[in-house]
Amino acid sequence: MSNKFQKLIEHFSKLPGIGPRQATRLVLAMLEWPVADLEEFSAMIAGIKNGPTFCKECFNFAEAEKCAICASIKRDQTRIAVVEKVTDLESMEKTGAFNGVYHVLGGAINPANGSLPEKLKIAELVGRIKKLKKLTPDVEVILATNPNTHGETTALYLEEELRPLKVKITRLARGLASGSSVEYADEITLVNALKHRR
Repeated sequence: MSNKFQKLIEHFSKLPGIGPRQATRLVLAMLEWPVADLEEFSAMIAGIKNGPTFCKECFNFAEAEKCAICASIKRDQTRIAVVEKVTDLESMEKTGAFNGVYHVLGGAINPANGSLPEKLKIAELVGRIKKLKKLTPDVEVILATNPNTHGETTALYLEEELRPLKVKITRLARGLASGSSVEYADEITLVNALKHRR
């Protein structure tokens, strides 16, 4: 195999969940793309770090300082759903059942992996809520962490951190099976979990 293809396979293999065999398939599939698509793809990758990448408010992907959700005047800024990852946000957004805003923690508390509270966007969440509380007393924080050990640990930690702020704290209803991920839940399950949160 030529060095050019081997290098491409090595780069794709660095992505989570992509092994050498899957990376080889991706490279082979890309050989069939039109040149214009390959050029656009390479330009997008080359420019991925240029300009804002994450929303300064919620840490969702953004092309400006704020993402489209945080910048929207149609969204209820007083209801904040706290999620672990951007993919969880996207799954909740697809349901169309939530009209508030989000806060992406960047993971869950998992000491074994070195994911400690100070590495997550918890301080930013607390600061955001304090700022919002100056404008209105009616703030609801929905803890939408995954219903697994690390998600539950994170939610309990957040409850303790947010309790002094005197905000309404709710959790997603148990429409999500324990051990599952928000990212892979179907829309009906997420709609029910949002509707029946407590």
